Amino acid sequence: MATREPSYRTLRLLCANAVGMGGFVLAFAVAGEFAVALVAALILAAIGYAASSVVVAYAAV
Repeated sequence: MATREPSYRTLRLLCANAVGMGGFVLAFAVAGEFAVALVAALILAAIGYAASSVVVAYAAV
């Protein structure tokens, strides 16, 4: 049976999604405006995607 190197793109996207959703809820609760919350969620999702390399490194061990 051949083994292949796993792709962690899905894991990184899940991390970005979770951080983005959490950021949206928090920003919406604080600011009360949809546009502000959406921008905050996009920024936090990008940061979450970049930071998820730590999660991927842990999962690869």
